[in-house]
Amino acid sequence: MNSSPVHPSTTSAVLEAPSSPVTPVDAELSSGPTRIALTATGDVRSIRHGGSTLVSQYSPSDHDAMIGGVFLRRHTDGSVQSAPLVGARSASSFSVVDGSARWAGEVLGAAYTVSLVLDPTGDLWVWRVDLASVEAGAAGTYDVVVAQDLALAPEGMSLSSEPYVSQYIVHHVVEGSAAGSVLASRQTMATAPVLPLAVSAIVEGARAHLTDGFSLYGLDSKLDGHAHALDTAEWDSLVYQYELSMPTLLGPTLDLSEPRTVHAVTAFVPDYRGELADAIDAVPGLFDRAVEAAAAVVASDAAAPAVRSLLVSAPLLAGRDLTEDELVDLGAGSVLQPERASDGSLLSYFTADATHVVSRAKELAVERPHGHVVKAGTDVAPNDNILSASSYVYGVFASHVVVGNTSVNRFVSVQRNHLNLLRSSGVRALVKIDGAWNLLGVPSALVMDLGGLRWVYETSAGRIGVRTTASAEGRVLEVRVDSEQPLELLVTVDVELGDHAWSAEPALDGRALVFTAEAGTDVQSHCPDLTYVLASPTGRIGDDSVLFADGEARRTSVVTVAFEAATSASVVLTGDLEGRAPALDAAARTLAAALDVPAELVAHRRYIGDFTRNLHVEGSGRLAEVNLLLPWFTQNGLIHFLVPHGLEQYSGAAWGTRDVCQGPLELNLAFGRFDTAREIVLRVFGHQDPDGTLPQWFMFDAYSERYSDEAHGDVVVWPLMALGEYLSATGDTSVLDVEVPFWDSSARRAGTEAVPVLEHVRASLEYIRTHRAPGTQLLSYGEGDWDDTLQPAQESMKEEMASAWTVALLFQATSTLSALLRGGSHDALADELQAEADVIAAEFTDRLMIDDVLAGYVVFAPEGPWPVIHPTDDRTGLRYRLIPMTRSIIAGLFTPEQVLRHEALVEDNLHFPDGVRLMDRPAPFQDGITKYFRRGEQAANVGREIGLMYTHAHVRYTQALAALGRERLVTELLRISPVGQFERLDHSAARQRNCFYSSSDAGFTDRYDFAENFDKLRDGSVQVKGGWRVYSSGPGIYLRQLVHGALGITERAGGVVFDPVLAAEDDGTVLGVDLAGVHRRVTLHVVAGDAPVRVEVGGVAVEGSEVPAHYRSGGLFVASEQLTGDVDVYVGLDRSTLAG
Repeated sequence: MNSSPVHPSTTSAVLEAPSSPVTPVDAELSSGPTRIALTATGDVRSIRHGGSTLVSQYSPSDHDAMIGGVFLRRHTDGSVQSAPLVGARSASSFSVVDGSARWAGEVLGAAYTVSLVLDPTGDLWVWRVDLASVEAGAAGTYDVVVAQDLALAPEGMSLSSEPYVSQYIVHHVVEGSAAGSVLASRQTMATAPVLPLAVSAIVEGARAHLTDGFSLYGLDSKLDGHAHALDTAEWDSLVYQYELSMPTLLGPTLDLSEPRTVHAVTAFVPDYRGELADAIDAVPGLFDRAVEAAAAVVASDAAAPAVRSLLVSAPLLAGRDLTEDELVDLGAGSVLQPERASDGSLLSYFTADATHVVSRAKELAVERPHGHVVKAGTDVAPNDNILSASSYVYGVFASHVVVGNTSVNRFVSVQRNHLNLLRSSGVRALVKIDGAWNLLGVPSALVMDLGGLRWVYETSAGRIGVRTTASAEGRVLEVRVDSEQPLELLVTVDVELGDHAWSAEPALDGRALVFTAEAGTDVQSHCPDLTYVLASPTGRIGDDSVLFADGEARRTSVVTVAFEAATSASVVLTGDLEGRAPALDAAARTLAAALDVPAELVAHRRYIGDFTRNLHVEGSGRLAEVNLLLPWFTQNGLIHFLVPHGLEQYSGAAWGTRDVCQGPLELNLAFGRFDTAREIVLRVFGHQDPDGTLPQWFMFDAYSERYSDEAHGDVVVWPLMALGEYLSATGDTSVLDVEVPFWDSSARRAGTEAVPVLEHVRASLEYIRTHRAPGTQLLSYGEGDWDDTLQPAQESMKEEMASAWTVALLFQATSTLSALLRGGSHDALADELQAEADVIAAEFTDRLMIDDVLAGYVVFAPEGPWPVIHPTDDRTGLRYRLIPMTRSIIAGLFTPEQVLRHEALVEDNLHFPDGVRLMDRPAPFQDGITKYFRRGEQAANVGREIGLMYTHAHVRYTQALAALGRERLVTELLRISPVGQFERLDHSAARQRNCFYSSSDAGFTDRYDFAENFDKLRDGSVQVKGGWRVYSSGPGIYLRQLVHGALGITERAGGVVFDPVLAAEDDGTVLGVDLAGVHRRVTLHVVAGDAPVRVEVGGVAVEGSEVPAHYRSGGLFVASEQLTGDVDVYVGLDRSTLAG
């Protein structure tokens, strides 16, 4: 192979002494309250206003290029060429002189000077672009494109989740301006009721606009980093409210027969609550001030182009497409659930052990890149000392590497952009081919296993493979690169420990670096012994100097590992809360003996299999899909429980009180893991104040002083629900006598005096009794209920409104607990609980049922009650709300007549091809101004709960179907399975198939499109897309409804309840499952009629006791000692006791 004198990987400076990163010294423009920071390469690092507002969104490091900027296009003979004019992606010289920044150069036959300057007031800034032809008689015309990513939010919120912040920026095209397309962009949630505004315009006139970076870059940008809209001569202007807020303007057509100037201006208004159509009026003299500010730019001598990092300058290396045979070989010839493109080519498939194989073509079809959160070890119960990492398809081999608290303890940085526009994050790899460095990007194929990933790149240099594997035994992550030919390799690791305040010391004879957070940092004060290790058996660990042509270190947070030409190389990452010794020991062991990858992957599968009682569906019936779904949903559920975060929502680290009492609790109950369920109940009660209140969320580790100081009105109910669920499964009333301290909110820690759990229950009841809606015995709404988009916008609604869903939930919790506690030593508490259930039952129909339809809410105002979300609701225009109806069925609160009526309302009004929706139409939207509900009236994006198909609610709908014994239960569970959804739903957009999606997002461009064309969702003429992934209570509750509800196998103390709810086509389904300590076959027989459940063991009927149910005949409890062999379960197809 040719060697190159530039960037020789073997001359990376070895860190032979302690080292730490330095804060980058930026050039800065400032005026008034606004500051624009720039990198040494001339990229805008950030735009800030005042002390806290981040106007821009993404903050590129010295190894990144800004994702927005200024672009020049040349149109000749029907083709379009384009080039960036500013920042590291350009070839510009860059300087900052007298308060303005200047870029200059020649490209596409034009000489250009770009200046960035702030208005003297600081509330607007201008890109001035001066152009002149450098080719005599040059043909063609030119135009300028300007793009700026926006957050308009406090910095902490902006960096906690960029997609979430973008969902609340509403973009509006201001009509009638002489400047053509003018965009007004307002942040509606982050600082509400204060509403920051940005106005974007081109003084000379913008002839088109885009509002989201996905529209500018396109999905193919994952291959090359190019903004593909630049290749289209004329744009169809589009307001797309997605997750990469980026107002983009296309300037006027220019010929360069004489020099031309374009002024692009952005104005910032700290608080604008008027009509967005009038937004230009909020910045008087906008266009004249822009030209005047730009005219003050001082000419300066050109500077030399800045030295760029290889992470910016190296081209992305994508693997070529594989043939079908090559793709199938990656799964050892096992192909299940194949997904094919319209031309018949294979896009993805599963193997028999649930490994998921994805082609390059499939990745280029999805907005959300394929990714996976891996977890080291085999923990099943909460443990702070767990290592996890997130990997993404386009060459992010590990990111968000962390032990313990996933928000604060992070070692390797988070991957923040779904289009891979920032390349320094995480663990990356550059390979030298034909003397030039290439950054590995989208592979030919990605293979995902429960415990690791494999990237396969077919290239001109042969096959390159990368494996990231999490150890099943300890806190170790290994990234291994193999190639057919010897290749020089350079691995980069972006370290963000201690919020980039860390130090590193060499160890293991220079083969390792030991990282600790600096004294005084947040992580060091909470986890003083937390230590991470980066090691390599053959690599040379060094600073970032190898990434720059001048060989000078920038002392950034990027650490490099350089390898001489070889066919195999690896890096190892370890971490431990207990200090240097165990972290270093784990690294040393792995250097001495690399991970046995096949054995590790088998161990992870065994871990998940053991957790799920080795449940397996035999045969090829429709329920065989469970075999591919079960391992991934279980793994996702454990991530949500043990290391809370996801692929989009990477700032988790806490348990939501409501969430942990559902997903994690039900995941453990689904598979008979009662000890962990008990621990959840006790931990939640441990965060209860003496007055009965609980936080909306809380951190459960060394950061336990961090929790929400308020909660929605339903949160007080969830510990009661969880306790009832646990007692139903175990009968373990001794838990009531376990002493748990109340939380001391003044000290923000656990109290010093412990009291029995039953006293916590009484505290909950006392809180409930003192928080009634006026004139009723119904629990008041407070800060909200399960649907976060319906938080009250009016203070009076918090006290005057009652949620029918919360009331039904409380009825279920209190009536269940009362029945379970009666007849023992807790009769007095059972009476208190029953009294609460009785008052709800007495008032439910009279106060919440109007014209025989359950209202979503009722406001008990002084002038009289009025319903919200009901056919008679003329305020919001919303008529039906799903979750009060389904919860009232689950709770057994409806009468039989009410059940049938509301079941029909759900099917007729709320059931759609991709699942049930929360309401019968979207909440009102007026550019983010609230009247009744926060978030629901603020969000501009049609996603998550806003899009109304929230998967969690669909799972609860299936629970209601199970309660009714409806044979369509399995159909509805499979409806939301990503494994085979592409076959069942023609209008399902391509999506990753091995993870849980928290929502099905309607493919509308904005809220107005959503409102106008909502009914198109019913006929499938609008695409539906997968929402946020992994981090959800959904996997846990789904698996419980699958196992307990559909398959009807519920482990309880001393035995098993058999209670399947299946359709005729599921007759003869055979399961393999561990029951009563033995793996056995269970055959499910569906017979015509209303026959009750009958169980045979070894062909002989066994006795059992019927478990009562509200609206159908119940299941059969069989004692463990009777389960001496394989089991046959017979059940009638229709066990409903409802008339009609």
